[in-house]
Amino acid sequence: PEALIKLERAIANDENLQIEDVAEFVAQDPRMVAGLIELANSARYSMGTQIHDLSEAIMRIGLRDVRNLAHAINFQTSFKRKPPFSDAHYLKHALLSALVAQELAQGLKLDPSLAFLCSLMRDIGIYLLAMDDRDKYLEVIKKTDYDISKLPLAENDVFGTYHPLVGARLLQQWNFPVEVIMGVAFHHNPEKVDKKYQPYAYLTYLAEQGVFRLGFDNGVADITDDEREHPSESVMKALAYFELPLNQYDELSQKALLLSDSMGV
Repeated sequence: PEALIKLERAIANDENLQIEDVAEFVAQDPRMVAGLIELANSARYSMGTQIHDLSEAIMRIGLRDVRNLAHAINFQTSFKRKPPFSDAHYLKHALLSALVAQELAQGLKLDPSLAFLCSLMRDIGIYLLAMDDRDKYLEVIKKTDYDISKLPLAENDVFGTYHPLVGARLLQQWNFPVEVIMGVAFHHNPEKVDKKYQPYAYLTYLAEQGVFRLGFDNGVADITDDEREHPSESVMKALAYFELPLNQYDELSQKALLLSDSMGV
């Protein structure tokens, strides 16, 4: 997306970027303009008065959130073909996990924007594989028996690759930050990535699992009720990596859910 690419380059090259500069980039994409104005008038950001001006919307939302939300709006409006699974569940899970990642990152002293992008984009490879061959992806879903832990292996059996790698390759083509590319590529096996990228890989995994624990599937798979009651060994390992207590993890996930409700996500 041209407008987003220009915005990312501007953010990377200019720490003193002004609201007017951001508005100039965003204005090139009517979807983003409409989406940001709608969000600025949501319960999360509304100050009691309706606004219809893009610069005012950016000022109300804040530059950091505008960057994240512009990506979220682009992500949400990019699915022109319906996949062979619930796209509503898929999109809800992606957007909510991005907010969970943002909440987790703030407490773990990681970059909230990078965390948001990792989790927003982590499953884009699912959509790409499903659009490449709908029947094959239905075979994948059947093989997993709706169990998220079986998904990468089932994809590899059917396609010879799996969604984290497919998604990471696309993000590499789009010149996303390397932390995001690695976080996406290794979110199902964060212990295998280079140590300097492990924080974002583990965080992306925890954000995904946090949304499953809230009771939301991703349209393709889920965790079991027993895993909601008794977290898996891999979840406990990821929490131990950050020395994050389970109750605090669940509280941050719940906070993100309330935030998403206030934003109308």
